[in-house]
Amino acid sequence: MRLRLLVGAIVLVATLLLLPRFLSDFAQDYAAARAWWRGLSPNSQTAAILSECCADIAPLYGGMQTAHPPFATLLALPLGWLPWPAARLIWLALSWAALVGAWQIGRVSAWACAATGAFWVIALGLGTHEALLFALLLLALELDRPPLPEESRPARRDWLVGGLVGLCAAIKVYPIVLIGGLLLARRYAAAAVALATGAALTLLCELVLGFGTTLGWLRFTPINTNFYVDQIGNGSLVRLVRAVLPGAPATPLALALLVLLALPLVPRLRRGDWLRPLVPVMLLGSPLSWRHYIGLAEIDRLGRFEQAALALAGAAALLVGMQLLPPDNMAPVVQGPLLLVLIWLWYRDSARKLPAEPPAPAAEQHYS
Repeated sequence: MRLRLLVGAIVLVATLLLLPRFLSDFAQDYAAARAWWRGLSPNSQTAAILSECCADIAPLYGGMQTAHPPFATLLALPLGWLPWPAARLIWLALSWAALVGAWQIGRVSAWACAATGAFWVIALGLGTHEALLFALLLLALELDRPPLPEESRPARRDWLVGGLVGLCAAIKVYPIVLIGGLLLARRYAAAAVALATGAALTLLCELVLGFGTTLGWLRFTPINTNFYVDQIGNGSLVRLVRAVLPGAPATPLALALLVLLALPLVPRLRRGDWLRPLVPVMLLGSPLSWRHYIGLAEIDRLGRFEQAALALAGAAALLVGMQLLPPDNMAPVVQGPLLLVLIWLWYRDSARKLPAEPPAPAAEQHYS
């Protein structure tokens, strides 16, 4: 526990030192929330909203609106009326607390925490939602932990596990893949609760943010995807396939890749392991998969090879961000190890032999 807290403290200090160098991803949620407080549409252009309060950074956001689901805007509403520097620091503190809490909940090894620390610095500096997702998913795993053989099996907590998965899918789109994992694991009640939670949160956003907010976001989503999918910082397999097949539609391609990656994992998913094997699938198959997503790979148990590769790639990413290494031609040094680690995790989960199923209890015999 102490080592995890030490790593967390180092991550926080590094983030605070490097914070001015990051173009905040959270700014789009802050801008959407600020627009709501001013009676404007949350789907207004981020730069136009920020020009009123943050003229120095507003031009950096171009003509885009928020690319995050409406529930991300709802989460940012309490911070939308604060000055930007204060809102950014509060969000950073909340995200850092979620990260350290997740490490404690999941009992993640200090080595794995350190190996991914650089990428968590990037995630916290950008203000992304990945630390929150990490905490929610590890909490779902902890609640879903099977009892020891000598313990009486407690009542299923499908409603709570499903609620957490649905909450993740409402914050960012790509965790919706995990609902498929619940279905394949025959956790139908949890899957139904996840879908119901996502639908309820979407309805809540419509009631609070205004009717049509979700539709406006959905219309912008393919525009955002097509704009970023071919950027070299995108570690998705979708980008690699489009490098061979230029012009291939990103969303259908992502769906096809998700299915192909999930098929070898079906036997493991059927045995109830509904989350861990799907983490690399989720990150490889999403149309957009940025380097700050890689911290989620800790859910799927990182070995020494994976930890070493991520530590080196993370160090290179930070050195480039600090302008201590030239950015030219450095993307393969950073993105290459990330892609290799995710592919290796997927292969390891696909090829790992499953333990034999316990024999069915023998029928009770009666003798006269």
